[in-house]
Amino acid sequence: MMQGLIVLLLAALASAIVIRVMIDLAPRVGLIDHPGEHKQHEHVTPFVGGFGVLVALFVAVSALSTQYPGQRVAWASLLVCGGVMFLVGLADDRWKLGFRIRLVVQALLALLMVYGGGVALTDLGNMLFTGNVSLGMLAVPFTVFATIGGINALNMVDGIDGLVGTIAGGTLLLVALMTGLAGSGSTHLLAMALLGGAGGFLWFNMRHGRQHRARTFMGDNGSMTLGLLIVWLLASITQGESALVSPIAALWLFAIPLIDTLSVMGRRMWMGQSPFTPDRNHLHHLLQRAGFRVEDVVTTIGMLHFMLGGIGVMGLLWGIPEGVMFIAFLVVFASYLAITARPWRLVPTLRGIHRYLRLTPAANCGVFFGNCTLEHVEQINALVAPQLRENTAFRTRLYQQNEPDGKPGLRYAVVEIMLKDETAPLTHQVEYLRLIRKALHPHSGVYVRGYVHRDPFNDRRINPGEPAVEMRTRDRRQRKRVLLEESFTYVDRGRILDQDVHHQDAASEGPQRAPDTLIAEP
Repeated sequence: MMQGLIVLLLAALASAIVIRVMIDLAPRVGLIDHPGEHKQHEHVTPFVGGFGVLVALFVAVSALSTQYPGQRVAWASLLVCGGVMFLVGLADDRWKLGFRIRLVVQALLALLMVYGGGVALTDLGNMLFTGNVSLGMLAVPFTVFATIGGINALNMVDGIDGLVGTIAGGTLLLVALMTGLAGSGSTHLLAMALLGGAGGFLWFNMRHGRQHRARTFMGDNGSMTLGLLIVWLLASITQGESALVSPIAALWLFAIPLIDTLSVMGRRMWMGQSPFTPDRNHLHHLLQRAGFRVEDVVTTIGMLHFMLGGIGVMGLLWGIPEGVMFIAFLVVFASYLAITARPWRLVPTLRGIHRYLRLTPAANCGVFFGNCTLEHVEQINALVAPQLRENTAFRTRLYQQNEPDGKPGLRYAVVEIMLKDETAPLTHQVEYLRLIRKALHPHSGVYVRGYVHRDPFNDRRINPGEPAVEMRTRDRRQRKRVLLEESFTYVDRGRILDQDVHHQDAASEGPQRAPDTLIAEP
């Protein structure tokens, strides 16, 4: 255990140092990722995370060669597999290799893992209640297939800041704990080294403190290398006479990448597309479409992945039959596939969960004031401005909902705090909402919540043709929403520098859009 901790710290330190150096060198050698196509980021970012994984592998191989010199051929094969996968991924990041080239290289590396490293999938455990399912002559082809699948599964979930590192870190942490408690020295050292490499990468990739966006991406050079090494680890601990866990447990330890990738690829083929066609129907895309911020998406998926991995571990500890665990995994997969098959129905449900949890929306820091008793936007501005501690601006709109008979109804207001971009600190937004609620507390009857813009894509509330939508539409036509006042206010450290107030004609119907100059960034 002590050796594992030393390897973990050395790998994390080496990974962080190498990545920090490469962040500065990346623009000079063209290792930068540009926005565009199916990519969601808006900034030019280095893709040098794989350098951290590679240096962690060097630390692991050095420790393994020292502690277990009798298996140097296996460790050399491990180093060659990781190094070649890194170089191919780096070439793919730089020059966009075809997927056929990647698959051929991955298959060759899987063969090296089998014949050089002595790691192969020879049986699938007692998954059918008939005893261990031996693969026999199919062991090598199945190992190649599983290795390619694992590499690409992890690569395909690498879509937002911190996600792939969190998922890989969750799997590696569980493997490290199991191997450490079981006294499996070689696999424990490898797991701890890779965990350190992932940790060093996450320091630059996750959003934390004043780091509002990723300073580097994993890139194919990192995600494919890490995927290959995780497959090596899982195969090592599930096969042979000294296997620590059942092969079925490996499915649970790597659940999210497998389930999400198989579901997305199956949906693509069902729609007549190539399974390798990029799209935005992965789980993290659906959560973002529902308004979840990047930090919330990573936390949600990371917890789900760790929970599923924990189920696999607990199944082992409790002695649950492997066949039962396999059936349970299939049920989870089938349920996920059924839920995500129709994103246009899932996203509104996720959006409702987002509102129920009172999470801050991703697109803006909007605040909704229901049952507003304040009569002018200047009164609202005077309450909101002192809560904003940095130089910013916000737009305030005060509406009145008139009854069908023309009588004035309740008023409500919407305040949108203009942040520079989507990566503004989540802590700021949460704090804004809390302080605004506190400032409005003396005004009885007013309730405050986060505000989310209507999105015409995947929103049943504005999709025609559904009875519930038509009923709500008829109900709304009987009422008239009148925009009474609108203002745009500049603030510096809680002090109002300037505010431009527009009073609308009370006889006009419906909300009126402010001039473009009023909604521009300050």
